[in-house]
Amino acid sequence: MNRRNAVITVIAVAAALLVSHLSFFFFRDNFSTHYPMKVISASLFRGGEIPWWNFHDMGGQPLAGNPNALTFYPDNVLYLFLPAHVAFNLHFLIHLAGGLLAMRALCRARGAGAEGAWTAAAIWTLSGAVISSTAFYNLVTAAALIPLALLAVEKRSARLLGCAFGLLLLGSEPVTILGTALAVGITASGRMRWRSLAAAALLAACIGAPQIVAYSEIAGEVERSVPISPRAMLATSLTGMRVVELVLWPVHGFLNDPGGLRQRLFSTLFLGIIVVPALITRSRYVAVAAACLFLALGANNPLVAAAVEVLPLSLRAFRFPEKLALPLTAALVVLIAAYLTRTRYRRLWMAVTLLPLTWAAFRALPVDWFAPYRVAPRAAVRVHWRAAIPPGVVDARTEYRQRAAALDWMFGAVANLRYGVGRSPDLMHSLLSRAVAQRFQAIPPRLKERYLRVNGCDVPGALPMTMIVAETIAVRSLGEAVRQVESPRFDEQRIAVAPPSLAGFTSAAGRVTRYEEDGQTIRVDVVAEGPLLLMVNQTFFEAWVARSGRQELETFPLNIDRLGVLVPAGEHRLALTFGRRRAAVVVAWIGSMLLLLASAFPGLVEKLDGRAGKIKRAADEEGADL
Repeated sequence: MNRRNAVITVIAVAAALLVSHLSFFFFRDNFSTHYPMKVISASLFRGGEIPWWNFHDMGGQPLAGNPNALTFYPDNVLYLFLPAHVAFNLHFLIHLAGGLLAMRALCRARGAGAEGAWTAAAIWTLSGAVISSTAFYNLVTAAALIPLALLAVEKRSARLLGCAFGLLLLGSEPVTILGTALAVGITASGRMRWRSLAAAALLAACIGAPQIVAYSEIAGEVERSVPISPRAMLATSLTGMRVVELVLWPVHGFLNDPGGLRQRLFSTLFLGIIVVPALITRSRYVAVAAACLFLALGANNPLVAAAVEVLPLSLRAFRFPEKLALPLTAALVVLIAAYLTRTRYRRLWMAVTLLPLTWAAFRALPVDWFAPYRVAPRAAVRVHWRAAIPPGVVDARTEYRQRAAALDWMFGAVANLRYGVGRSPDLMHSLLSRAVAQRFQAIPPRLKERYLRVNGCDVPGALPMTMIVAETIAVRSLGEAVRQVESPRFDEQRIAVAPPSLAGFTSAAGRVTRYEEDGQTIRVDVVAEGPLLLMVNQTFFEAWVARSGRQELETFPLNIDRLGVLVPAGEHRLALTFGRRRAAVVVAWIGSMLLLLASAFPGLVEKLDGRAGKIKRAADEEGADL
């Protein structure tokens, strides 16, 4: 690196750190889901633990297994030594900068000139789809990884392709991955050998293994595992006007404006009129754009709508075809780069495109000053979810500042609030908790208080974090469990609804002498004169492990979705941990990191060799001149 590039790099890093300290990517899922999860994860990472369990989310939910948490994504290292909000914001800036460089390299590999490649890279970074993706911590990764995957095809590099898809597995979501795979499939057809593609797929699976293993442990118990209706799958589909918006302007305004159309996913898709002449060419990227647009229309495309209706239930796990706007935009930008290389009016097109695009990006960018989102931690309190601030009444910045002040939704988790009895914002709660949340929304207030007490929320008579259950009522179905919990005769202070295996069970005398959350481990001291049933106020999953010394104790769901532990006679120091495949996840994570480092090393050597070759050629030419 020469002195000029070193100075530019230092200035860029300093600017990124300053912007990350002063700003906050506040909008939509960033606020209510991703930022709280990353703050919680950051404190655990600094304590030397993998964040397996989220004590704050709707009565407790899996964290490492939640793909939206990006627990195993490489840039989590930033949370070890930077404030959580700085590391959070750097995640966006890193991927925007990475997308700029990856798209520039892709366009250069396609034969675009230097000026055209840089202009196309700027158009990609400022495009409506990429700017809109900064409202989602797990979507902005695609800004860098989609052009990286396409660059791998141009270079015929299975190593680079495997890394791109491995990182997508660690840090993105299914529709984006499928859209990128579609783009790669079209561009790689006849250009990359099947053997290379298979090697790339194997490498991607190995890099993504920690997330795959962690999710597989909870996959059958979370709402995401339930097939969704065709209407829900196609809930955010592109419309004809949104397609026109690609070329003209955001005709419906921006999502962060007052009264913005919240049912759409992306704030804007605007690229510019340059899309029209760029499409008049023969290229595989025209086919990529056409395929992505065809599917992104979703409910507004009769063929797609009809196909979704007959899809097998097992395939109804993907939603929101609007996300395909990201690979669609990437293909269009590649075509724009090619057009800028061949047109005589390059400078005019650059001005006509970049000026309105910059203004639209400024209007849509979901960035606010960070100060309103600094909230002081407080003692752990379990509250139930309340929507204190109505959405869409004021502009998004004002609305989210009000939500921060009110500790609304899951954002209060950054202040150590814990939420119970509600729908998890990212739909990763258990199916049992989903049933509780649905009943809670539908029943009268007098019954709602029963569920709040059972979940230990901030109401009179709320159950403690752990208690000995005196008696059980055995039930054989979820409906029967709901009826028993809502019965006037149900006394949650001494009785629990339990599975049939606990029919007629009565706890012996005993007492709980300690309940403590030690990082990710719940420690409970129990003195039992005989077998007793302990209820721990966390969400039940099969992956819970309760041990007394080396002995593993049996666990059950109680009161529909609470965690029960069967404790034998004696004095016990129980340790409850979440995750039965922890060792496999840790091994997979170590392997994933080593593979990423090993995959990066050949590229570094290749770059150094190329630089050494340039120096040698320059020396030879100098010697020849002498």
